[in-house]
Amino acid sequence: MLIDYTKYTVDELLDVNENINKDKYPERYKQLCDEIQRRKDRGEFIKKEHTFEDLRDNEEDDIIIEFSSNGSVIVRTIFLVGFFIVNVLVLALLLFKYTVTDISKVHKYSTIIDSVECRREEVTYSKSDRVDTYFHLNIVSFPDLFTADRISEIKCRMLARELNIGTRVSIWHEDGLIFQLKSDTEILLSYQYMRPNIQAVQTSDSSYYLFGLFIFWIMFFKSLVNAFFPGTFTKDLANPQINSMGFK
Repeated sequence: MLIDYTKYTVDELLDVNENINKDKYPERYKQLCDEIQRRKDRGEFIKKEHTFEDLRDNEEDDIIIEFSSNGSVIVRTIFLVGFFIVNVLVLALLLFKYTVTDISKVHKYSTIIDSVECRREEVTYSKSDRVDTYFHLNIVSFPDLFTADRISEIKCRMLARELNIGTRVSIWHEDGLIFQLKSDTEILLSYQYMRPNIQAVQTSDSSYYLFGLFIFWIMFFKSLVNAFFPGTFTKDLANPQINSMGFK
């Protein structure tokens, strides 16, 4: 069974590429490679190959902006405001990812089912050797694909068995991600049930944003200290210049 890798994020493609069994799933691996190449051609694919240790060992990444105590306060203020804005933007984006749209604001779409499938997916994490198994209900109403991500195996298989081709359903969705599913007489997947699953999907790459923010702090921490206490760190010395009061 082939997998729709077009719905995967860049980070998810990277993770699957590291853990997929190429010999056991040759067709799936070819499909994955094709999607990765397509993303590269579109300029979306950014390989994450720098680790925290790489950045610490690389002197070029140790950015020190020196501020003079006799210099303009405006320059230091601009730096501090910019530093603050970057943090606020990243945290606001993370907050947005953790916020699930209220069902009253989600688009409702009535359609007839052309095909339905319960898809099983295994994700292996190379660092811990942990294997997570997810079940996704895919509903096709040509040419659209709707997916209920990470639902229980029992519910996924039951709905795939009971939803027949030609059945009319109502789907509340955003970009194909199902928030609620209802037949003519029954709610098959409620918003309350899907909400934590949707949040998990939306935040699946949040660790990369936190890691990026952490690296941002590492890179500009000395400059941040300099903005408050000019002369604490200099480009000429690896260690801070500290007097008996604690600052230059």
